[in-house]
Amino acid sequence: MVTGMRRAALAVVGAAALGLVVRARTSGVSLRAALINDVLLPLSGMKRKARDARALPRQIARHRRLEPARPSARLRRRLIVDAEVLDGAEVFTIRPRGASSGTTILYLHGGAWVFDVLAPHWWIVDALIARTGARVILPRYPLAPEWTWRETYAFLERLLGGELATDRERLIVAGDSAGGCLSVGLCQRLHARGEKCPAGLLLFSPALDLTFADPQVHALAPHDPMLAVAGCRAAARLWAAETPLTDPRISPLFDRLDGLPPVTIFTGTRDLLHPDSLRLHQGLRGAGQAVALHCYRGMCHVFVGAPIPEADRALDEAGAFVRGCVGAATAAPDRVANPPVGRRA
Repeated sequence: MVTGMRRAALAVVGAAALGLVVRARTSGVSLRAALINDVLLPLSGMKRKARDARALPRQIARHRRLEPARPSARLRRRLIVDAEVLDGAEVFTIRPRGASSGTTILYLHGGAWVFDVLAPHWWIVDALIARTGARVILPRYPLAPEWTWRETYAFLERLLGGELATDRERLIVAGDSAGGCLSVGLCQRLHARGEKCPAGLLLFSPALDLTFADPQVHALAPHDPMLAVAGCRAAARLWAAETPLTDPRISPLFDRLDGLPPVTIFTGTRDLLHPDSLRLHQGLRGAGQAVALHCYRGMCHVFVGAPIPEADRALDEAGAFVRGCVGAATAAPDRVANPPVGRRA
C-alpha cells in the first residue's frame, strides 16, 4: 500500500512537472521563470500576505528585525563597497575594483515604501555594474510608517544636492517598484524647480498610481503571483500619511511628464503594476518625451531580480540604455531625442 502511495505521489509530481514544461514552452516563458511564478512564489505565501492589509504592521515589524539585506561576501570580493551615514540614513557606494566608466547610477530600491533593501536589490546592482562599469549609490532612504513622503523626498534631495549636484550628464537615476515611483517623482521635482535632471531614468516595474484604482490593475490582480491591491494600497497610505493618494506628489502619473530625461521602462505582463508602465509610456510619448518600453510576456513584478534568462536579457538592455544615455549626453544630446520603442518580448 505504501509503495502504491509513493507511486501515485510520484505520478502526480511528474504530471505537474510535465505540465509546467509544456506551459513554459507554449507561453515562451523560460522554465526557470515558470518554476518561480507558478510554484515557488505560490508556495512562499507572498500573495496571501499581500491580500491581508490588516497584517501589514506585523509584516513591517518582522522585516525590521531582518532588514536590511547586506552585501554578500561574494559581492564584496568582486566590488568595492563603502558606506556612510547621511542624516542618520546609511548610504552605500558600490564600484568596480578595476577602472570605472565614470558613470554614476543612483539606485532607489523597492519595497512598497515600507521595506528596506532586500537581497535581489544587490543582484540588480551587481548586474548593472557588470554591464556599465558604473559606480552605484544605494541609499537606505526613510521608510513608512516611521516617516512619510515628505521626509523621503527631503532626504533624496539632500543626497542629490551633495556631490551629485554636478556632473549630472553622467548620472542615471534608477529604481524598482516603489523606487521607480521615487525616481520619477525626484526628476519631476528637479524639473519643476528648474534644476538639471540626470542623463536618464531607468525603471523596473515602477509603481506610479498609488490609488491602484485602474481597472486594468484589478483585471491583472488574479494573475500576479506576488502582489495584491489591498496590501499595495495599505502601504501607500502609510507613506502618504494625510496626503491623498491622488496628489501628484504621491502618484507621479498625476503630475506633469514633460521635461524628464530619456526613460526606459521594464515591465512584466503578470505584474499588478504593468498598467502603470503602459500609462507612463503613453503619457511620455504624448508629452513628446524620449521613452522606451520593454514588455516581457509572463513575467512578474521586478523580474529582473530573479535568476532567470529573461532577467539577463532585460539587464543587458538596461546596460545598453545607461551607456547610450551617458554617451549621448556628453557627446550630442539630440541623439537620444526620439529613441525607438523597446522590443516587446
